[in-house]
Amino acid sequence: MKSEDLIGKVPWITKDGFFDPAKFPIDGVLTQALDADAGQFRSGVGMLRTMCHHGRRVAGIFLLGLLLASDDNLERRGLIVEALRAVPTKPCADLLFAELRRVKSSNTTRRYLATVIKVLASMPAELIEDGFADLANDKSFSQRMRDKFRAVIASDRGLDDDWF
Repeated sequence: MKSEDLIGKVPWITKDGFFDPAKFPIDGVLTQALDADAGQFRSGVGMLRTMCHHGRRVAGIFLLGLLLASDDNLERRGLIVEALRAVPTKPCADLLFAELRRVKSSNTTRRYLATVIKVLASMPAELIEDGFADLANDKSFSQRMRDKFRAVIASDRGLDDDWF
């Protein structure tokens, strides 16, 4: 079927013939995001992120719940955290700060924690400054981690990969 034939027949194809993720049916995407297959999971989470960017609030809520309900597979959790860049809200920031407290820093978790910090650092300052200030003063974190938290507060958030 040609795209011209779809115009006006499906709500997620605009009258100009473009895909509108805000109107795409979400049920199949949710099923993909729950799939054990890595490819299906990645595709589902990526589409949820796209839907969030286009104003589909329910996709962001699902991503928050998905992170809460996920097992400790750090690669999968990292993909969800990356997708949460599209959800710059106080509840999302609070959840990510809780992740920093929950996951202990080690060689195994370093990349995941760096992802959490980068996503938080990409959020508006009013959502994250108090959280990073609290972490920077928390003696349960190493001095190196506390320095990273302080650096986020002091930076313009143009952090690069070498920073981590």
